[in-house]
Amino acid sequence: MKKKIIAVLIALMLIPAAAFATPLFQVGPLVAYNRSAIELGDSTEGLTDINNFSFGADIRLNIANFFSLDVPATIGFGSEGAFTAAAIPTVNVNLPILGLVDIALGVGTQFDFQHVDDEWTMNGLPFDSAAEAFEQSKLVYRAGVTVNLSFLSIGLNATVPCTDPFTSDDLGKIFTPVWESTRVSAVVLFNFG
Repeated sequence: MKKKIIAVLIALMLIPAAAFATPLFQVGPLVAYNRSAIELGDSTEGLTDINNFSFGADIRLNIANFFSLDVPATIGFGSEGAFTAAAIPTVNVNLPILGLVDIALGVGTQFDFQHVDDEWTMNGLPFDSAAEAFEQSKLVYRAGVTVNLSFLSIGLNATVPCTDPFTSDDLGKIFTPVWESTRVSAVVLFNFG
């Protein structure tokens, strides 16, 4: 009987510890694989081509331990001298497990910027049409697993774009994920607060 009481007390002490163990602010370097996860599974040849990767930073603000705002931003160099930048801001629901592992599920949108032939575009449209470019962006789902190791965290993320942009007449396709276009990224985060 005493063992059961001790086990229950330990469990009750771990729940608040897990809830308040998530760092308030995290920032660090990120590497993203630009090809789909399916292409990665079919062949590892793409892993040797630097043009298949984007590099950048991930900034996370963990609000109330169970909600977070995550903004990964990357830059890359495409074919024919193209320069690309992307940001995928998402709002996430987090599930902290014993203060060590954090599982996040979120939703947001993606902004793609490209510079080719001295012209900037946003989501494929001229940069001076930013409002229209935002309307052409797509809903993105995000799933991530982060391991928190004191002042440092290591994470893997997957982002899945939806079928149609926000301007689509088919509401279902705005929310329908395109699983075969899933992209993966890895991040090392420094924890503050």
